Amino acid sequence: MKCKIIVLILLAAALLICEENVLAANASNDEIPSRYEELVEVIVNCTSAEVGVSSAVIGNTTFVHFPPGIDMSRTELTNVILISVGFSRVGSGLFFLFDNNTDTTTATSLANSVKDSIETAFETSFTWLSTSLTEDNYVNVTYTGSGKSDLPSYLNSLMEKCLAPDLGSFTLTFIPMSNEASAYILVSTFKESEDFDWMYSMGVSYSTNIPVGAGEHKIDLLNLLNVESLTPSPQASSNGWVTSMVTLTIVSNETVSYKSSEPGLANPMAGQLRGWYVNPTIPQPPAQLIAYFSFADDPTPVDKLSLTFAGLVLPEFNAATLLTMLMLVVSLIVIAKKKIFR
Repeated sequence: MKCKIIVLILLAAALLICEENVLAANASNDEIPSRYEELVEVIVNCTSAEVGVSSAVIGNTTFVHFPPGIDMSRTELTNVILISVGFSRVGSGLFFLFDNNTDTTTATSLANSVKDSIETAFETSFTWLSTSLTEDNYVNVTYTGSGKSDLPSYLNSLMEKCLAPDLGSFTLTFIPMSNEASAYILVSTFKESEDFDWMYSMGVSYSTNIPVGAGEHKIDLLNLLNVESLTPSPQASSNGWVTSMVTLTIVSNETVSYKSSEPGLANPMAGQLRGWYVNPTIPQPPAQLIAYFSFADDPTPVDKLSLTFAGLVLPEFNAATLLTMLMLVVSLIVIAKKKIFR
């Protein structure tokens, strides 16, 4: 189970790095990108009949930050490019990623030197598990700890410490999602090496199953988020355009097709910008369909948010394979986002 927690943290860390690229991609004509974003990611795996649901916010310290008591300007963090802290009911994890100018021995020593303050701030003790090199010679140092039996209560306390007051909007999905048995919390921060301009993210994820069989399958995103409506934050906007994003990716070995959605498809030619956008080209396997819901220039709440696709849902792989597929599809999501908002 500890290995599962670590894999989830690695997955979320990859998503965070990708979101940094999305923030940069949204900037144009020397425009400074928004320092606050919120997103919902839903990934349906037809070959395991599983659905991964994530809701997260990302921003600078005005909106998101680590709990008080951690000095994020310490010299030991100079070559750190990402720190993630994750919690579930069965275990917790702490993950450092150092740049490729740091050797494994030095990385472990530096991570150990700041671990105590992180443990105090997050009220969790961590034990060193491993130090290893990535394919790009980055160094990851990983620790594990005990779980949080009352995850919603712990999350509520953490939100008070890590989020700006009355942030609302997508963060209102966090507590409802944490009631799911497989839910886990992730609080992360990342920056460039030798820089201290930290960006932070906080989110909740969980996985569930969908009915198997051929035919049409309706993915009700509000039901998956355990909320009755979804409202974008006024902070997540740029020049009147809502940057809050909802993404749905269908992963399958077989061809799948879009059938319908609520709200309907956007029609920019007719001036209807708010709605679903379905990738007009078939993505590379394993992703077969990528769709996005955009609030566009209309920030009013959405109380119906679903997409129906046709295809075969038939488990063929185990959960470990699902996580591998999710890692592969992250890059496809980012590429598609860039094309929409270019």
